[in-house]
Amino acid sequence: MLEDNQEKLHISVIIPTYNERGNIERLIPQVAEILQNYNYEMVVVDDSSPDGTAEAASELAEKYNVRVLVRQEKSGLSSAVVEGFNASLGDIVGVMDADMQHPPGYIIDFLQAISDGCDIAVGCRYMEGGKTEGWSMFRLLVSRVAIMLTAPLTDVKDPLSGYFFFKRKVIENVSFNPTGFKILLEILVKGFYNNVKEIPYSFKPREEGESKLVVSEFASYLKLLYNLYRFKLGKVSQYQQIFMI
Repeated sequence: MLEDNQEKLHISVIIPTYNERGNIERLIPQVAEILQNYNYEMVVVDDSSPDGTAEAASELAEKYNVRVLVRQEKSGLSSAVVEGFNASLGDIVGVMDADMQHPPGYIIDFLQAISDGCDIAVGCRYMEGGKTEGWSMFRLLVSRVAIMLTAPLTDVKDPLSGYFFFKRKVIENVSFNPTGFKILLEILVKGFYNNVKEIPYSFKPREEGESKLVVSEFASYLKLLYNLYRFKLGKVSQYQQIFMI
């Protein structure tokens, strides 16, 4: 059970940020309260937000176990998460957005799933008990179509989720080519794991700030799909050559 192992767990929660000062000031104390009985760290990776997000996170680091990495330019969410992976120390690694759309209370469910033997625990919007709040029909349609395009790559129902936890061994020796916002999909295609548990959650409306989803991200997503299809086809080809030998 999770209660028996919590003192031994070293958990890293990666939080990429850009102009999220108001949100990060609320998120960090909430995550800290949830993880207060665990050996944890939060790694905030900020792309030099002009609103002072990094400064706010650094002030909170005086009270909570937070490290702040500041990048010199805005380089994208996925690459920020990968930098967080590289800098983090935890045997269990989690990723969540700073915009309060990922309710921190689900963290315990993710950790329980991993404690029970799962390699990856994914917050799922598209299964019984999960939902998105405040989305237009158009945005829901775009999300559904984007997920349909991943069908040959993974059978996970919500492979574009930005809220997930996993054992570090899943990404050991994995070479990432982070593009756009969807780092989980790259982990699911390239990572080393046996099982995934999806946990239904309610994706909340943004409380402060503006969405960073822009048209250019759709182009980045298509580029990511192209690269991952090539990667998977390359692995299939390698297996075929092995069996032919």
